[in-house]
Amino acid sequence: MARPATGKTPLRNIRVPDELWAAAMAEAIEEGRSLTDVIVSDLHRYVTRRRRERGALDGERTG
Repeated sequence: MARPATGKTPLRNIRVPDELWAAAMAEAIEEGRSLTDVIVSDLHRYVTRRRRERGALDGERTG
């Protein structure tokens, strides 16, 4: 039986070393943010940067 829709984003599982997780959690708390917010923000930045880099490389090949 499938779970009912909640309107929330799906949960994800990742493996992160304990020391890195604790350090990131401490920084997020200091900023008044959740670790989820930090991770999602950084993933957005990563995807945007990679797409820009790929676009620049594509421009070099076609230009």
